[in-house]
Order: sequence, then C-alpha cells, then structure tokens
Amino acid sequence: MMRLVALFLLGFSTLAAPAFAKSLDPSGKIRPELLDQAVAALNAHGENGEQTGKLVVVDYSLHSSKPRLFVIDLDSGVVDAFRTAHGKGSDHDHDGYLDSFSDVPGSSASPKGLYRTAEEYSGGHGRSLRLDGLDTTNANARSRAIVIHSAVYAEPDHLKKYGKLGRSNGCIVFSSEDLAAFLDEVPKGSLIYVGK
Repeated sequence: MMRLVALFLLGFSTLAAPAFAKSLDPSGKIRPELLDQAVAALNAHGENGEQTGKLVVVDYSLHSSKPRLFVIDLDSGVVDAFRTAHGKGSDHDHDGYLDSFSDVPGSSASPKGLYRTAEEYSGGHGRSLRLDGLDTTNANARSRAIVIHSAVYAEPDHLKKYGKLGRSNGCIVFSSEDLAAFLDEVPKGSLIYVGK
C-alpha cells in the first residue's frame, strides 16, 4: 500500500484517484467525494508532505456533535474518528454546523484546504500543534495561529450540556483526551485535508 501511495503522490496514478480513495477507507466512514478531494489534494501537493503513513481528513459538513476528523492509516486503511470544533466566524448562529470557510485574518473562521502538521509546542491551551497551510485557501494559517489544541468547549461535558461543541478562532480543537490520542497517532509532517 505504501508503494501505491508513493506512486500516487508522485502523480503516476492520477486516473486511479477514486479507486485509490476507496481502498483507504474500506469501512466507508468518510464521504467518498470528500475523500476523493483529499486524495486529489495529496496528488497536487504531495511533494510538500512527508510520507508518515497517516492521512487526516476533516469533514466540516457534519455537525460538531459528530466525529468528523478522520485519521487514516495508509497501510491498513483503518480509520479512527474524533470530534473537533470549528471557528466561530464560520458558524455565526452557533448551530453546530460550519456555514463557510475563510482565511482572512481576524475572521475567526476555519480555513479549508490541505495542511501539513508542523512543530508541537505548549501554549495557552497546553499541548498544541502548529499547522502550515499548503493552499491559497489556508495560506495564512501560521500567521493567524490556526493550530490544533484542546479546550474545555470540546470536552464531553460541554457536548452533553449543549448538544454541540463550542467554537474556536479557526483552530481545530479536540477534547484533551482526544488530542493526546491524535498527537500520539499522527506524526509530524502528516497531511490534513479540511473540507465540507
């Protein structure tokens, strides 16, 4: 499988994108059209990502109460799913659904596109992970401090009380337990595709 992934990322298997995507998620947890978009993004930007054996897909068409961040093991096709919050500038009525993407500084919105995970650090939310945007739609990610972190508004108690997660300033936000699992599972240099 890793050889197929490497060839695909080099652009030799562009025509096989849908079949390749299906082999990555045999259990069908990820919407096929979104997974196809993620694979196409890998094909377009693969030279910017290291071969870490993982691919992450975020489906912001799903409600924030649902697991919507998917970690794919490129060798086995096994998919792990996590809940994650989106930006308040992408959900003005706070109904739990992302309505729009933006990469405009100060928008507090979530940007779409392909990211590469960068360095881990300890910030205001504790253990956190910087992201580099690889597309024009998320090119300001680093300067906007769009990162991965945990927050109280993504904890199970918040979800139980309000029926949805809270909203970030555009960051991908987990519960503390899920963040630890994600950071342990996803190596630096992995690619994340955010779409809807």
